[in-house]
Formats: sequence, C-alpha cells, structure tokens
Amino acid sequence: MQNRKKNNAPNAECTTDLRSAIRTMTDVNANLFNVGCLTVMAFMSLLTEILNEFGLFNVNRLFMLPATTIAFCAYILPPAIYLFSRRRNGTPVTKRDWFRILIIICGFIGTAFLVVIMSFQALIFTCLPILLAAQYCNREKTFVWVLAASLCLVPVGVYGGFFFGMPDRNFIKGMLTDEEALSFYNRLSIATPQRMLDLFTHYTLPRLFGIAAVAVLAMGIARRNGNMSEKQIELSEKIREELKKRQEMQNRVIELLANVIETRDVSTGEHIIHTKQYVEIIARAMQKDDKYRDILTDETIERMKNAAPLHDVGKITIPDTILLKPARLTAEEFDRMKTHTSTGGELIEKFFSDINDSEFLKIAEEIAVSHHEKWDGSGYPLGLKGEDIPLPARIMAVADVFDALVSVRVYKGSIEPDKAFEIIFSESGSHFDPDVIRIVRTTADDMKAIASTFHK
Repeated sequence: MQNRKKNNAPNAECTTDLRSAIRTMTDVNANLFNVGCLTVMAFMSLLTEILNEFGLFNVNRLFMLPATTIAFCAYILPPAIYLFSRRRNGTPVTKRDWFRILIIICGFIGTAFLVVIMSFQALIFTCLPILLAAQYCNREKTFVWVLAASLCLVPVGVYGGFFFGMPDRNFIKGMLTDEEALSFYNRLSIATPQRMLDLFTHYTLPRLFGIAAVAVLAMGIARRNGNMSEKQIELSEKIREELKKRQEMQNRVIELLANVIETRDVSTGEHIIHTKQYVEIIARAMQKDDKYRDILTDETIERMKNAAPLHDVGKITIPDTILLKPARLTAEEFDRMKTHTSTGGELIEKFFSDINDSEFLKIAEEIAVSHHEKWDGSGYPLGLKGEDIPLPARIMAVADVFDALVSVRVYKGSIEPDKAFEIIFSESGSHFDPDVIRIVRTTADDMKAIASTFHK
C-alpha cells in the first residue's frame, strides 16, 4: 500500500503542475483579452469627452472633464503596465495574480465614472467588470465580489447620473430646460423623495435585474471555461501517459540491445551502463555554461542519457575473434572494428525509425556514428573535424574513453582515474573538444566517484 502511494505521488505532482500550467495559460490569455477591452474603453472615454465638447451629450464641462479623465486613466493603466513590462526581462506581468485583480479594479473605477457622467443610458457598461471577471476560469470567489460590486454600481450610476450626468429628457420634462439641467443646483431642487423613489422603481430596479441576468450568463461562461480546462487537463494526462508508456517501451528495447551486447562482451555491457552516467554528469555541467544553456535543455540531456547505451550497438555485428581478441588488432581487424560506428547508426535507424521522437533518433545516431571522431579530424568513420562533430558525440567521446581507461579489458588492465584524466586532458584540442574538456575538469571528482563505485 505504501509503495502504491509512493508510485502515485509523482503522477499527482505532474497532474498538479499540469493543472497549474493550464490555469496560468488561461489567465494569461484572459489578461491579454481584457487588456484589449480596457484599451478600447479608454479611447471611448476620450471620444465621450470630444463629443460632449461638440454639444452632443450636453453634460456640464465641470463634471465631464474630470470624470472622463479619471475613466481614461483607470482604463489605460493596465495596458500601459503591460506594454512597459514587455520591454523588461523576467516573469511576464500577464502571469501575475495582482495584474488580474488590477484589471478588474481599474474596470470598476473607469466604468463608475463613465456611467455616472453618461447617466442612465450608459448603465449597460456596468456589465463590463462582470464580463472581465468571466474570462478567468475557476475564479468563483472573485466573481462573487465582482457581482456584488457591480450591483452596487447600478444605483451609483442612476443617482449619480441624475445629479451630475447627461440629463434624461423624459424624466425632467416640464421641470427643467436643457440649459437649466446643466446646473447641479437646479437638479438638486427637483430631487424630492418621491422622485428618488421613482428613480429606484423605474431605473434602478430594472437595471439590477438586467445585471443579474448578465451575471448568470457570465457565470455560465466562466464555468464552461473551467470545464474546458479540466477536459484539456484530462486529455493532456492521457497523452502524457501514452508517451510515458512509449518511452518505457523504448528504454526496454535499448536495455534489451545492451543485454545482447553484454552476452558477447561483458566489459562492453558494463561499459554502456557506466558511460550513461558520465554523459549525464558532463551534459548537466555544460548546461550551466552560457554557451550551451539553450542547446543542452533538460529534454535534450534526457535524450542523450537514454541514447548513450546505444553508442556501441554496432558491435553486435563484429565477429568474436575480433571483439574478444586479447591481443592488439591487426590493421585489417581494426578496419573491421571501425565499422561498428556506421553499422550502429544503421541499426538505430532500422530499430527505432517508427518512434515519434525524431530528436531522440537523431541524437542516438549522432552518438553511435560519431563518438570515435576526433577534434583534429583524425577520427573515424567520416574524419569530421571540430564543431562539425555533433555535440552529443563530442561528449560521448570523453565518457567512452574515460571508462575504457579505468576499466579492465581482455587486451589491457585498468588505470587509476587520476591517470586517466591526465591522458584525456593532454589530448584536449587533438582528440577532444577543448570546451568539453574545460567542463570535464569541473566534473572530474563526480566522475571519479562513479568510477570508484563501478570499478572496485
């Protein structure tokens, strides 16, 4: 039971990470959409002020100019922050929780001033904060307080519009002329209790019902977004599990090939296990270097580590008389031995051509074919030189030679790791890539520790 819990723990962590990633992606997209909406609203605020100057809305300039200015500043603040953040490095502002809250608050502030100054006709804008909040899935707590604030915004807009906003001709008909309605004091003079009650009955209450209806619709949209995200998580989990199964099958095939080699040459079988460890150590160290950080990603290193055991797969075609010969090979025998590189590449392409991971196949072939190439061009099978040799093969070359030096072979004994490193370091720039050797100098202790474990 305990083992089952331990095995399920990584899956639970992966699911949590996946859910968090999808939620973050959804919020980022929602933030981008809402930033666009607020940008449009900012320019609408400017347009409102311009049209009022031409006498279209007939609102007192003493009230209109400050209100539209505040509305514009509130609406434009999130887009301005977003544009500024794009020029800076670090976590994008669209991934920040506070940015989501800022968008909604600024939407409220801008809308409050706009609906007051534009009076009852603009109360449809009260829906804006609700629709902004609906873009974020699984945010029901946020949605509740947004709804409550929006409902409070309705009477603010109605009564604020009566005193300060664009005059409603139907409501003041027979009491004030358009010119008289520009005065706050004239409006205050007709604000009787009965008229305030009529405002609530005929203007506020119907709009509260309308806002509530919009809120129900927006809540449905938010929940639908949440359900779609959950479905996306489930589908991603199924895909991840399928890829995991294929990866496990691929690794089992690699292990099977390694075991086939080991039945013919015990030292080679051990060798492919050891070099896998060395390749990972060297690659992880090189990943920290600025030159290789973008090249040696975690995914690339994982592929290199899994492909490393295949570097000598071509030796299964080499006769035992050559592979197990306890003496120095003749020139003809060595030429035959060298074919294990190109043959290894052909076998990998044949065995793994149907896998979906083309990058793994490429790395595995590069390692198998080119791990005996030398930096000065004197290696085989193609005589590649310098950086023409694929980087995975350059790393494999060091791991391969190091393990060969510290291991017992049918034709030689082992040497101490320190002596092995002296030999390897002395061939920097001739056999090995100087950059790889520079990094290996920093990993020598880790590699010696593994060597001491394997070669006691």
